[in-house]
Order: sequence, then C-alpha cells, then structure tokens
Amino acid sequence: MTTALAPDTTPTTPQAPGRAGRIATFLPVVAIVAVGIVAFGALDRLEGDLGLVAALVVVWAVALAGLNIIQGLAGYPSLAQAAFYGIGAYTSSILLEHGWSMWPAALAGVGGALLLGLLLAGVFSRTRGQYFAIGTLFFGAVCHLVFTNAGDWTGGPNGMPVQLGVDFEQIPALLAGSLVAVLLAFHALGRSSLGGALLSVREDEDLAGHLGVPTARAKLLGVLMSAAFGGWGGVLLAQYNGVIAPSQFTFVQGFLMFVAIGIGGYGRLFTPLVGALVVVGLTQLLKLEPGISQMVLGVLFILVTLAMPGGIIGTVERLLARLVQPFRKGNAG
Repeated sequence: MTTALAPDTTPTTPQAPGRAGRIATFLPVVAIVAVGIVAFGALDRLEGDLGLVAALVVVWAVALAGLNIIQGLAGYPSLAQAAFYGIGAYTSSILLEHGWSMWPAALAGVGGALLLGLLLAGVFSRTRGQYFAIGTLFFGAVCHLVFTNAGDWTGGPNGMPVQLGVDFEQIPALLAGSLVAVLLAFHALGRSSLGGALLSVREDEDLAGHLGVPTARAKLLGVLMSAAFGGWGGVLLAQYNGVIAPSQFTFVQGFLMFVAIGIGGYGRLFTPLVGALVVVGLTQLLKLEPGISQMVLGVLFILVTLAMPGGIIGTVERLLARLVQPFRKGNAG
C-alpha cells in the first residue's frame, strides 16, 4: 500500500550493462567525494555565523540520511528522527562525562539509538501511513520527556555541557568524513536487494509481500539504519556544539526533519544535503525567529509538495532531462 507522502521517485539509476553501467555506479561516488571536499573546505575555513551554519547543515545531513531510508525509500513517514538524534547525543555525552573515551562512547550512542529503533520497529511494525507517523510522534514525545525530566543524567531543561572526545581542529574532517560515509552507504543501499525491497514496500507493500519480498525484514532494517544514522548525527552535534539540551530534540525538530526530506525529494541521494541547506541553512542565514521560520518552512513544504513532485532534486532532474532531450534526438538522428 502506497502512502500519499511518498511521490514516485527512485533513488538510483538501474544498473545498465557495460560502460553505461560503470558510469551509473561511479559517477555518484565521484559526486559524493566532491561534496565531501567542498564540505571540508567550508567547515575548515568559514568562521563565525557562517561556520556554525555550515557545521549544522552537515550534521543535519548526516541525521537526515537515515530518515531518507525509512521515509524516502520505504515511504513510511517518520517523526522519530529527532529522538534518535537526541539519544546519540545524550548517550555519548553522559558516557564521556563518566570517563569513557570518544569512540566507545560514540558507538554506545549509536547502539542506544539502535536499541530504541528496534523497540520502535517492534511496537509499530504492523502500522502504516499516518498510523506509523502517529506512533513515531508518540515515541519522540516520550524521548523528549525523558531528556527533560531525567535531570540527574541529562541536566534537565537547561541541558548539559559535553566533554570533547576529539581535538576541535579535527572536527571539520570528522564531520565531512561522516557526510561522505553516510552518502556512500545510502548509494550502496539504493543499488542493493534491500534497497529494492524498501522501494517495493513504498510502491505496494501488499503486492510485494505476495511476490515473496521480505517486507517485514526490510522495514525492520530500514528503521534500524535510520536510527543508527540519526544517533551518529547526535554524537556529531554534541561534539561540535559542546552543549546539548532537550530543546534541540523536540517534536518540532522531528517535524522539520520530515519537512527537509519532502523539500529535497523522497529517496534521492543528495536529499539530506539539499533539505538541510533549506531547513537549517536558509533559516539561519536569514536570521528568522523560530516561530516565523517554522511557518515559512511549512508553507514552502506545501508549495513544493503541490508544485514540485519529487522535491527540488526531482524537479531539477526533470528540467535537465528536457534540456538534454533535443541533443539525444539529434544524436539518434
């Protein structure tokens, strides 16, 4: 059964034989590496407000890469990504405060997100569409309450300082490397049998099940990968920001992540980056107040949904296809 929130888009080009197939495989890899180099340059050279915006865009893009799996590929609207984001941030920060070194604490942050992702998938595995969205909303609200009220561990509403596990000079490389890694992982997933199973879930879950596609397993793995990427994004946020608070992981943040995927284009390779640039970069650079920025993004999301099926990236792809079509006809002639 398809959800109305996931337009007909595909994340990757089907494998073609010979030279065309090799280009289809490696061209996105080259683009990802180029994006990573540009991201590192921006993170390393920009200072002040621009440096902050660049870092937040990259961190959000890492977390959104996970949401792009369950929401973009599988078509399941999720509002839980901010919760996974917070779980990774708080778990790693608490363990660093108790004497753990950086990498065990970071892995534990991702592991905590995975465990709660497993719980989420188990509880809401039989729900679809808006019912799944409501379930993830409830999950995110519970996590936010824990972040706020477990003051002995989390610092309560005022948050907690974070001990740096890496030298601050290494953070640009860590952020840029993480962005490249999650985009490469998503590209590989889109070309795998699991990626195909997730796409079949999005198109028609019942039919896919009748045809022998392991839809339940695909959804479980999709939620777990989404949680893992979100948890790692939270670890990066904590390390860059130096302080975390429940206000960074609210329902509003989860909704804005949901909006970012819709604006970028469901299931596209660079959707997380485009969505983060619009939702975080644009609002930060314009210095919009929180309430105003949310209204602007809500209106933009509606306009993109109505006028640009496939999001910004899908629209750009269609325009490029139209521009290239006359040349293809000429060559064919």
